[in-house]
Amino acid sequence: MESNIPLISVILPVYNAEKFLKQAIESVLSQSFTEFEIILINDGSTDDSEKEIKAFNDSRIRYFLNKTNLGLIDTLNKAIGLSRGKYIARMDADDICEPNRFEKQFNHLESNPDVVICGSWAKIIDESNATKGRIKRIDSNELIRANMLFTTPFIHPTVMIRREIFDTHLYNADAKHCEDLELWVRLSQNLRYKFHNLPNYLLKYRIHSSNISVTQNDYQTEKRKELIKPYLENLVGKVTNEELNIHFLAFSPFPVSKAERLEIKNWLVNLSKMNNSKKLFEQNSLNALLLSRWFITCIRSKTYVELLRIGLPWHKLSIFSMAVRLILFK
Repeated sequence: MESNIPLISVILPVYNAEKFLKQAIESVLSQSFTEFEIILINDGSTDDSEKEIKAFNDSRIRYFLNKTNLGLIDTLNKAIGLSRGKYIARMDADDICEPNRFEKQFNHLESNPDVVICGSWAKIIDESNATKGRIKRIDSNELIRANMLFTTPFIHPTVMIRREIFDTHLYNADAKHCEDLELWVRLSQNLRYKFHNLPNYLLKYRIHSSNISVTQNDYQTEKRKELIKPYLENLVGKVTNEELNIHFLAFSPFPVSKAERLEIKNWLVNLSKMNNSKKLFEQNSLNALLLSRWFITCIRSKTYVELLRIGLPWHKLSIFSMAVRLILFK
């Protein structure tokens, strides 16, 4: 490394992660791109996490111990303050990086100076490292911005972010368990910032009983609504709780009733009309996203005859093909 200053700072918070920590650290140390530092912060673990960390002898590891448990958000912000790299890569203590992850993300950010966040796809693994599924994320900036009307557009531990972003935007302590979504929504207010997901599986994302997404699922769902509501209101104005429920029902994984489908249809068409007036999102991208939500709503409710009965431009080939592509991302 030139002048011993790394190009990438990998921030890896640790709390009672002894079971998977060794694999996580090894996957970082085995990267094809080598100019990085790992900032490992042990957030007051009560298991043998520290023992696992100290078993490694690599000059790229910088180890810090919180004397008391600060929680994930404060630990992340502390790690950012300690970082020295041009880019910051997120990593969790139970996940596994593919060997070319940093190389691909670094090259993309270097080649695209307007992109501030670069994420990727991920494979889902269980506690035994067996592949159980895959997670894809929308790739283009325009679609990512529109998708934030419904959900988080990035898999948090896959992202690499320009360090300079954190000079003015740290994680928000009030967004517990949804700190990533809150940050993405906040950054999206600056139209100069571009977002991208590489269509490559660069992380093995581990699902187990202790995942926050498992233990705090109900809380995260409600918090996500709270965080997205102001973003949605930028487009449509004041949103009632009933409207907010209909909005998120369009992202439901379950069948919905005929009355609910009618409300969803009217709501999606209204979103398109409001954007056509306000121009907050690229219109074709938003229409494709809304159309994909309608298609999925009909498919899950097995009401195939209603697929094309919506006032969105499904007949426009570019929008229709984009909508189908978005469905395949799920």
